[in-house]
Amino acid sequence: MREPEFAVRLADGMTPIDELHRLVLAAFGELAIDPPSSVLHETAADFARRLAVETTFVAHAADVLIGSVFCARKNDALYVGRLAVHSAWRRRGVASALLDAAKQEARRIGAARVTLSARISLHGNVSLFRRHGFVITAEQCHPGYTSPTFYDMALAL
Repeated sequence: MREPEFAVRLADGMTPIDELHRLVLAAFGELAIDPPSSVLHETAADFARRLAVETTFVAHAADVLIGSVFCARKNDALYVGRLAVHSAWRRRGVASALLDAAKQEARRIGAARVTLSARISLHGNVSLFRRHGFVITAEQCHPGYTSPTFYDMALAL
């Protein structure tokens, strides 16, 4: 069996904030979603603050950052957000590997479940999360919208 072309690890003080910020902004900026993601308004300083309080996993191919996910403890759950994969690395298992790292972290900290939000219009993302065992728990609307724009999803551990 071949080794994966990339590796996932816990982000640390050596993770370049500007590079992480660019990766996430590029990934979310490519999405045709309404309303646009709030991450597009976050600065590198916002990311540095997140890294200080959230568990973050990054994926690298050689020395190039190709993916990331932020995880935050919320009550009995680990909330997964801002899952981003460089466009050249999509559909190659990077998002799944990052989700697996988040699920492993949730088990390590004793969380009862993993939760996330997924835009209804991003069918591929919703399918990915379902393949990982997540189920839709609620439909939600962004402020100012009358029709649901995103799902709350959860995976019981």
